[in-house]
Amino acid sequence: MNPVLCRVLAADDDPTVALLLRATLKAPAFALTVFDNGLAAVDACRRQIFDIVLLDVEMPGLDGLAAAAEIRAMRGAGLPLVLVSGREDAPFIAECERLAARRLAKPVDWRTLAERLRAWSGQG
Repeated sequence: MNPVLCRVLAADDDPTVALLLRATLKAPAFALTVFDNGLAAVDACRRQIFDIVLLDVEMPGLDGLAAAAEIRAMRGAGLPLVLVSGREDAPFIAECERLAARRLAKPVDWRTLAERLRAWSGQG
């Protein structure tokens, strides 16, 4: 039996991370859309439906926290948001909680990412 397709939106300004995401989250199990900035991710959420959104916190322009806030306001609490960062400070954790977003620590464990995203999206 084939797994259900998981539609993932990711935004990260690091081209190496984009390559690793594409190598890790492959069809037919995943439909991955990757952008290099938060503004493009927000615009994509206006036009498409995703099962989970993965946002790098530190990006130029609209960072991951600001993008998450806009996406949350637009899509509500039902869309799982994951913020990727090496930060563990109290203000960051409080902001993640306010946004009802999960945290994914850097460096990312690429071996378990697919399984974690499926679980967090409710498809695991």
